[in-house]
Amino acid sequence: MGRFFFTLKVIVLLSFVVPCSLLAQDSHQDSDAEGKKVVVTGTGENGSAKGRDQALDDALRRAVEQGVGVYITSETTVEQMMLVEDRIYSESRGYIREYTIVREGEKNGLYEVQISAVVKMAKLAKDLESIGIIIRKKQNPRIMVVLYSREVDSSFFGVALQGNRNAENQIEGILLAKGFQAVDAGQVKRKKQIEAILLQDDPAMANKLAKDFGAEVLVEGEVRREFAGDRRVMGRSMRFFSNEIRLKAFETDTGKLLFSGFQTRPPSGVEATLPLEEATAKLTAEMISGILEQWRKDVYQASNFQLILSGASYGEMSNVLERVREIRGVGAVTLRSYQSGIAQINVNFKGVLQDLGEKISQLQGPKLEITGLQGNTIDVKLSKSL
Repeated sequence: MGRFFFTLKVIVLLSFVVPCSLLAQDSHQDSDAEGKKVVVTGTGENGSAKGRDQALDDALRRAVEQGVGVYITSETTVEQMMLVEDRIYSESRGYIREYTIVREGEKNGLYEVQISAVVKMAKLAKDLESIGIIIRKKQNPRIMVVLYSREVDSSFFGVALQGNRNAENQIEGILLAKGFQAVDAGQVKRKKQIEAILLQDDPAMANKLAKDFGAEVLVEGEVRREFAGDRRVMGRSMRFFSNEIRLKAFETDTGKLLFSGFQTRPPSGVEATLPLEEATAKLTAEMISGILEQWRKDVYQASNFQLILSGASYGEMSNVLERVREIRGVGAVTLRSYQSGIAQINVNFKGVLQDLGEKISQLQGPKLEITGLQGNTIDVKLSKSL
């Protein structure tokens, strides 16, 4: 009996690495925005009610494993897999929306239960976010935070006061604590350049500069502390300012808006920044949740990628378009522009950037060489070698 359970444990652990278990004939049959439908087979000790329960629990776990497999990459750490084991697999039933037993009975000395189950992918992804797996699946996008300030004192005819950098440092600290990679804008001159562009309401140019600095995501923020009047506190007159922070997050290569929101707090004294800090913390938490939700959709659902093809004639480019359309998981493929031998192609793909890049590099016919991967953009050139 002890040997059997040891063997079963080894088989379950192997299923983390092997997409198809030796004991389970698993197949992805259907999926939607909230649930993934799978058919899996679990095994247990034969000849007892306990064995049937073991087989059912094993099947439910295998169903959840298939859901987790959508997000696991080769870069997933041992520590993260241990957390998946402790937090996810130990509570498999909580991630199953519904299931039906397809068949059950003895086979090869074991008791088997095959089920058709729907895995709650949204709940699963939310819990995996805290482990950092969603971020890794997106290849750890680097984020730059640039806040500009509109601390305005109306009694001085709208002259802007010095910006509040505490909020910027606070946001970066929260992002780092959540496992994000933050990119410092570097020289003060460069950051001032981005701030000036943002104040001119030109997010496209700001995104371009942030991308040049190595950021895949730009978080732009605006702090507003406007003069709200004088108030008497403990017999003294004190100047009060409103507290408002606004944040937007963009993909720097595509300009896709990942998050937009704001938080306000009641007016406070000029040196009383705690209300603003509270608003910043709450809004940053909302932003992280919003970004991860967008990335979860990118991983699980189809999303748009940019393919920059160089060195191809018009005929060769048309041939590449046809080959890309044949890639499994690819939806619409649209030519956005073609000039001087360079084509900008929009590719709708169910998966992540690295997966699409690998599939493109394996295309037969026109041999394509991957020259760059960043954000949602793949740079490729047509190989002329035989």
